[in-house]
Amino acid sequence: MRHLELPENIQAIVGTKEYLLDNVGMSDSEVRIYDKFVLKIQPQSEETNNESAIAKWIGNQIPIPTILEYCVVNGMSYTLMTKIDGKMLCSVEYLGQPEKLINLAAQGLKQLWKIDVKDCPYQASRLNERLKNAEYNVLHNLVDLYNVEPETFGPNGFANPKELLNWLKNNRPDEDIVLTHGDYCLPNIFVKENEISGFIDIGKMGPADRWQDIAIAIRSLKHNFDGKYTDGKKIFNFKPQMFLDALGVDFDNQKYKYYFLLDELF
Repeated sequence: MRHLELPENIQAIVGTKEYLLDNVGMSDSEVRIYDKFVLKIQPQSEETNNESAIAKWIGNQIPIPTILEYCVVNGMSYTLMTKIDGKMLCSVEYLGQPEKLINLAAQGLKQLWKIDVKDCPYQASRLNERLKNAEYNVLHNLVDLYNVEPETFGPNGFANPKELLNWLKNNRPDEDIVLTHGDYCLPNIFVKENEISGFIDIGKMGPADRWQDIAIAIRSLKHNFDGKYTDGKKIFNFKPQMFLDALGVDFDNQKYKYYFLLDELF
């Protein structure tokens, strides 16, 4: 990302403090890690607007960063937040302890599910809205075909994103609503002293079916263990049932397939 001059309100807080760039994850944002702060710079979107709003609604119900400043300048959003203590769940320390990692990932989802969402004013995570956003991505050729699972499109899958979108519209399941993270993958979960210490990247957080997070979590667990993110070095023979057992949830093949495929359009 090209050098950007920081907005005055943010520059006044970070000053000339040194920072590191965080290159973990797959977003198009620039993340600057300071000693006590994190600054995320990315193109403005519904997700960036939601992050500060949902953080205010969540409050201290679950551990998330405190938003210190949020502003938009020339189409770029700047979110300055407090730094979460601990390590990412995808760190070498936890990847070397697969059973513990799986249990911690399950523990994090259970924390989210305890939050009462009946009065949550943010509904962008609901299936109707997700399908609208998926349709926008398809119509504007925004689906990243280089970042989908090999079996999603092609001879044994869908012909193209439009065909997948039509399938999703015609096969939508009933929703079992809980608080979902929206991008529940290992880099977005922090752990300290064997307990969940925080969740980051909460711009997609809100009420939705619990399988939206379960499906993404299973894919993240699979690829963190199978070598996709570790130069082909397989770490552990992960099976989805291990995670479901830790969650205490029965396998729902219909919903797993549905939310796995829905995420392919984002």
